[in-house]
Amino acid sequence: MSETEQEDLPPPSDAELEAQEKEMKKLLASVPPTPALLPAVQKKIRRRSKGKFYSDGWSVESGRINYVIIAALMLFVLAIAYFALGPTGISK
Repeated sequence: MSETEQEDLPPPSDAELEAQEKEMKKLLASVPPTPALLPAVQKKIRRRSKGKFYSDGWSVESGRINYVIIAALMLFVLAIAYFALGPTGISK
């Protein structure tokens, strides 16, 4: 459509928009969900490589909670090291 043809069309009514929205919801509901390919591929690579790849839990872990725990522990260790090895505030 050219720009002049689009200008000639009236805007869709609310009823038409609702009908289109319902139709889109029906179409989206009928589409089967896509399978998660990444875990299957990682499992296949781990099996074929006999544990050489993806044998650790970090690369196949689905949640991010482990990273948060490790980051918090590292900040705690760095804070202790800063106060233990930092300046004491005593000057001569």
